[in-house]
Amino acid sequence: MNLKSFLLAATVTVTLFSCRDIREGTADYAIIPLPQHTEVTPQTKPFILDKGTVIVTPENDNEMKTIAGFLNAYIDECTGYTLATSTEATKNYITLNIDKSIKNPEGYRLAISSDGITITGGSHAGVFYGVQTLRKASPIEASDKIAFRQTNIEDYPRLAYRGMHLDVGRHFFNVEQVKQYLDLMALHNLNVFHWHLTEDQGWRIEIKKYPLLTEIGSKRKESLRTDGVKGTDGKPYGGFYTQKDIQEIVKYAAERYIEVIPEIDLPGHIKSALAAYPELGCTGGPYETAVEYGVHKDVLCVGSDKTLPFVKDVLTEVMQLFPSRYIHIGGDECPRDRWKECPKCQALIKAQGWKDTKQYEAEDKLQSYFMTEVEKFVEENGRRIIGWDEILAGGATPNATVMAWRNAEYGAEAAKKGYDVIMTPCGQLYFSAMDVLNLPGDNAIRKVYDFNPVLSDMTETDAAHIKGIQACLWSEDIETMEQMERF
Repeated sequence: MNLKSFLLAATVTVTLFSCRDIREGTADYAIIPLPQHTEVTPQTKPFILDKGTVIVTPENDNEMKTIAGFLNAYIDECTGYTLATSTEATKNYITLNIDKSIKNPEGYRLAISSDGITITGGSHAGVFYGVQTLRKASPIEASDKIAFRQTNIEDYPRLAYRGMHLDVGRHFFNVEQVKQYLDLMALHNLNVFHWHLTEDQGWRIEIKKYPLLTEIGSKRKESLRTDGVKGTDGKPYGGFYTQKDIQEIVKYAAERYIEVIPEIDLPGHIKSALAAYPELGCTGGPYETAVEYGVHKDVLCVGSDKTLPFVKDVLTEVMQLFPSRYIHIGGDECPRDRWKECPKCQALIKAQGWKDTKQYEAEDKLQSYFMTEVEKFVEENGRRIIGWDEILAGGATPNATVMAWRNAEYGAEAAKKGYDVIMTPCGQLYFSAMDVLNLPGDNAIRKVYDFNPVLSDMTETDAAHIKGIQACLWSEDIETMEQMERF
């Protein structure tokens, strides 16, 4: 089975197993991501999963019982029946347990004998990923019985941060659609959901202290067409998540061992907020929630004494909703045009004594200053910030984690300076970028699968700063689940 077939099989598996009247099926261990070590014992009696199989969990372990519930749901999708559960069984079993000697908490061992299957994790998360491997190895077609060849699998993640991003600013996806996205992530052992919640084209998160952000900023008068025809569709568009919606999604993700990192994009990509509160901009408006994509000149007025209090108020509510270790504060594609013309911004530059240098303009220092102030506030609340790689301009905030999107070299540069880095280069990992995915044959999948976030010329010290990898899905041309799943 080639790489493209692996990925197709994994994707189809999550879509309720496409059931047909096939009585028996055989497991296939060629899955994505491929485990670290797989040893299949040939010509031995397989384990047969059938209606009599029992899922075994430790006594009084409610979290393991939840994982068993996931496993049972996956088996039901494939077979049409639900297995019994117990705290012990000597044969015809699937046993779930924890062994703290497994060094990586997300690591697991999956052992299959003729009597049963044992999934042992370094933690509950490890067991969950072992369940996903069993799920992906199961046949796509519906079966009354499934034959699992005797096998030993050992697996653990290379990187702790394995992310997937979703932009809901350009096009909005409702709660159930976001849950489907999380299910796809869980299938592929991804453990961080980067939720891009604000954009020029729409503010998608309820902030109770600033109700106009959603009353006005979540709406735009029309959208650019996505059917290949130039122009706009003439239809008003809107949508946002209530705080109750967000709590529901965060809980749903946590049950699947996925951390949700919110992004409030600052100080650019902010026209939706300026439309609601024009006093936050350099010109005072009026502003409209953007229809056109790209980079817009209207950004937050860093020189205004209203801007930082607004940002802190917003982030306070965000941090109350999201228990994540990180808060993403954007920092990308912020033009300096308005700051150069703004008396308040220029007054701040003069007061701070910032001057143009060979490397940076004085206005670059405005962004660095602003981001540093935001970072201080976030850290005072026990969190850390992530920003796109442009936060390096003007001197990055001291403890920021840098998300390298323009290319991997920006990540290498940040690592060399001592910053932690998440690699998400657009040339390999922007799944909505047509030049990435429209390669012939298996080349697009191979380009993604073979990308190494640790560059060959990195020192060991620099490589230690590469904390993870992430793919991004931007929604300029994506407005349905069918389009999303294509990418």
